[in-house]
Amino acid sequence: MTAPDFKTPWLVVGRLYQETCSVAWALRVRLFIVMVCLIVALLALHYWDSATMAQLATWRTDEVVYWAKLVSFWGELHMAPLLVVALAWAWSAWQRKTGHGLPLLAAVLAMVTSGVLVQLLKKLFGRPRPHLPFPDQFDWFHPTWNSFPSGHAMHWASLVGALWFFFPRLAVGVIPMALTVMAARMLVPRHYPTDLLCGAILGLLCGICFGLAARNLSQKRDSLPNSTNHE
Repeated sequence: MTAPDFKTPWLVVGRLYQETCSVAWALRVRLFIVMVCLIVALLALHYWDSATMAQLATWRTDEVVYWAKLVSFWGELHMAPLLVVALAWAWSAWQRKTGHGLPLLAAVLAMVTSGVLVQLLKKLFGRPRPHLPFPDQFDWFHPTWNSFPSGHAMHWASLVGALWFFFPRLAVGVIPMALTVMAARMLVPRHYPTDLLCGAILGLLCGICFGLAARNLSQKRDSLPNSTNHE
């Protein structure tokens, strides 16, 4: 096992991705079981999607929609999620906490990776959003229908999963924010409940893999003689 190189930022990114792939492969059986359970849950809950959206429609006033849109806007990847990471980095720098740069970078990479993955899945499943005048269906490889799964849910859940191993209290604090954003996506309405469930589970798995990768690399770095942080 070669020692990780932390001198060049791009090498750090590459090592994080390499280690994340190793973690995912080591956890492949558990990940497969979770995915099977997720598929079963989605099939079981899909029946209730339309009924849930119909119930939410009775709560949808102009004021509720206004606040839901505002929360949804700030819930975008480049807004509040990155702001959380930036504030965590600023706090770590102010407190002179060493070793936090790597896990925070892993959190950003987890969100970016989940964002790329969710776009591919959206194109694959082709589910129309609930506000469109189309029946709920999966039209495979549809170029414009992109409801399933939820990108907002994947971004926030991956952030929670990645932060958990180094910043557990911050991760717990992010959970209410994530749930609020997910609720807003249903109230706008832009997503069915199963869109959010699938996005949340996939994002959480992605974040956990990146968080474990950052922990493994941190342990390897700390084991080096006369190691120094290059963050």
